[in-house]
Amino acid sequence: MKILQASSYFYPHIGGVETHVLELSQNLLDMGHDVLVVCAQAPKSPPFQALDGLSVFRLPALDLPYIPYTWFLRRRLSPFKADVIHSHYPPPFMSYGAIKGLPQLPHVLTYHCDLELPDKIASLKIPNIAKKGIKHINMKLYLSSIMNSVQRIIATAESYARTSQVLRDYPYTVIPNGIGLEAFDNSASEVCGERETKKVLFVGRLSAVKGIDYLIEAAKLVLAQQHDATFVIVGRGEDEERLKALAKGLGDRIKFCGHISRQALLRLYRTSTVLVLPSFTRLEAFGVVLLEAMASETPVIASRIPGVLDVVGDGGMLVQPRDPLQLASAILEVLDDPKTARAMGRDGRRRVERHYDWKIVSREIVNVYKAAIDAPTVS
Repeated sequence: MKILQASSYFYPHIGGVETHVLELSQNLLDMGHDVLVVCAQAPKSPPFQALDGLSVFRLPALDLPYIPYTWFLRRRLSPFKADVIHSHYPPPFMSYGAIKGLPQLPHVLTYHCDLELPDKIASLKIPNIAKKGIKHINMKLYLSSIMNSVQRIIATAESYARTSQVLRDYPYTVIPNGIGLEAFDNSASEVCGERETKKVLFVGRLSAVKGIDYLIEAAKLVLAQQHDATFVIVGRGEDEERLKALAKGLGDRIKFCGHISRQALLRLYRTSTVLVLPSFTRLEAFGVVLLEAMASETPVIASRIPGVLDVVGDGGMLVQPRDPLQLASAILEVLDDPKTARAMGRDGRRRVERHYDWKIVSREIVNVYKAAIDAPTVS
């Protein structure tokens, strides 16, 4: 098949959806399909790029936070040819533009998460009336049109879809995000370093919705008992300076690493005691970093929220969101019991092998493409 992946964000922008689209596209290429990616030119990047056999077209866009806007989108998309379109929401623009610009093509939508705006972006507070207005426009102008026009809808986790005010009203197929175990292990085999016994890792965007505030508060409680523990925070984002200020006084016990190379990240996964994902909003619908840590036999601690709880299973621990005391208690439990932590890590690895290998996931997605081509309407 010739498959058009339409996503507002894509490499070199960093995030869960971007990783999903890149790795899915690479696996589809390996299966013999022809894949094009169309995305917004945010951040500024070459308008066309051949990326390991993948054709990437970047359209001029206004790089607004979370919602890059491409003008004349339906007109820009209309010349593209494909057997099926696979678009990724949110943001809504690529999905909506593909429906309007290429209405004759079968369309599969992956609904990655509900639209939930944070209270603040960095130090800028978003008024409630603005948040309500954006949600209303998204639902009435874009989302209802999208959901009623596509042929198939994919959700990444059953607990998330079941609790979504949008997804629960539409038929959907649950297919999780994936991880490339073979490529992951080939790279990981080159990683040097022993697993440390008291190193806590966070990987993700430095944004308020990720719950890093609560992780820092939990770190203070942990360090009061485990003076030789370290916390490593990987990523950048609009809240970086505020979070560094919150961690002031902890010295080198909490380290902000910014963006790092893939090889350095693999080394951290392999050498850390535990990965923590303290997100607390519905913007965190899955947590690809959980898969990456579990693939490295690293146990995980995450908030008990829809989507994330499906991923963790027996590969880690779940805690109440926004509860530093419970989070600290879980971290201490892992640090104090290396034997149980190792067993948890091995269970997580087996879970990833059974459910989240891209070789399995990509075949399931191709079956959805075929169903969309054969059945052109959502029923």
